[in-house]
Amino acid sequence: MRSWLNRWFAVPLVLFLRGWMLNVFVGQLPAARLRYWYYRSVCGMHIDATASVWRGAHFTGDRMDAIHVGPNCSIAFDSRWVAGAPITLANDVVFGHQVGLYTSDHDPDDAGLARRNAPIVIEDHVFVGSRAIILPGVTIGRGALVAAGAVVTKDVPPFAIVAGNPARVLRERKVREFTYSHSGTPPFT
Repeated sequence: MRSWLNRWFAVPLVLFLRGWMLNVFVGQLPAARLRYWYYRSVCGMHIDATASVWRGAHFTGDRMDAIHVGPNCSIAFDSRWVAGAPITLANDVVFGHQVGLYTSDHDPDDAGLARRNAPIVIEDHVFVGSRAIILPGVTIGRGALVAAGAVVTKDVPPFAIVAGNPARVLRERKVREFTYSHSGTPPFT
């Protein structure tokens, strides 16, 4: 679908479909299947059939086709995704409301404030609390828990509990095996 759009329509229309249309109209549709079709077909995102991205997700950036949401992930309302580089969520990742993922920032030592991009990787069984912010180049290890409102500026080790601004390790989780699972998106979410 994307190649057809690029071939037959001017760039402004494609930008309209992947910008305003995506975030103002499609992201608010109550029918999850329509949103997922748009994310996959027009934007090129890879969202597993068992994952759920709830209404209000806001996507920007020139690498939306490098967004991978793995099996059994649950992304709550109003998340923000800036995809200047790949964003990868493995299995059973859970986000609270208004989580921000930012793969781009600007170099403060460059005279023109050049943009820098670095990927974000979130491994299996990670829980990210509401309003947490994950910055470029971060990998969050398996089983980690990011507290609500944390600003993650560097890698998080597996099974760590992190909180604060900038996020720091508070302790390690006692549990190593996880039994929770996500069963997909209800039809109108």
